[in-house]
Amino acid sequence: MKKDEFNNINQVGYWSEVKLDIVKKYAKAYSIILAKKKNLSHVYIDGFAGPGVNISKATKDFIPGSPLNALRIKPGFDEYYLVDLNGDKIDRLRKLVGENTKVHIYQGDCNKILLDEIFPHVLYKNFRRGLCLLDPYGLHLDWKVIETAGKMRTIDLFLNFPTMDMNRNALWRNPSGVRARDIERMTAFWGDESWHDVAYKENPQQDLFNKPGLLKASNDKIVDAFRQRLKNVAKFNYVPKPMPMRNSTNSIVYYLFFASQQRVASKIVEDIFSKYEKWGAQ
Repeated sequence: MKKDEFNNINQVGYWSEVKLDIVKKYAKAYSIILAKKKNLSHVYIDGFAGPGVNISKATKDFIPGSPLNALRIKPGFDEYYLVDLNGDKIDRLRKLVGENTKVHIYQGDCNKILLDEIFPHVLYKNFRRGLCLLDPYGLHLDWKVIETAGKMRTIDLFLNFPTMDMNRNALWRNPSGVRARDIERMTAFWGDESWHDVAYKENPQQDLFNKPGLLKASNDKIVDAFRQRLKNVAKFNYVPKPMPMRNSTNSIVYYLFFASQQRVASKIVEDIFSKYEKWGAQ
């Protein structure tokens, strides 16, 4: 593969490489387990698949993205469903994947495509199961997708909880200054307006103008509230504590959630997470 064939490919930090490794490790364990169940078929789903390859900021080398990692796992998945909104990325992904009848590639909004065209292929009554990665670049995901995945009872889910985008654009200390569009994005991701009650509480102390104002909650509180939504609203049985993904300055870029109906799946992911918990700025 020549580098000039992939101009404008995203350069990713080591935290993204860690995420890819975590998902790859679980996907392999998942496929080994499901392949032994002769009465079930299992599929891989990627809602933000990208071009299939990235460039490491650290080494400047190409590294395979999540779709290629999944395709290389043995035993393989029965089918692969790959989605991205960007046409150029989809074109590059198609070239990398080549002719493979097990792979279904879609260009468009995953919020619609997953619900209308992919999830119907992973129904419990049809003895189908799926591993789904939802790794948005920010607040570009609708809660309805997450909730549907949980209530289907067939999906194991990795989810990027985009803390940095939230804090930059929606969860300001002074919420009155947040743009209406970013409030809408936050509500769509969270599923309703209850995020505001989680993120803010009344400040008992008055400010310089004798107005009460609001206090913003910590990231930990917001993340924990979302974890409870995955359990109580989306109806995932098991949601282990998410993995904070840190950049080179030790700032948390996002949290990597995992959710499943199976206790054994949660235990496997907890074990994988524990092997990476010390990664970050030293």
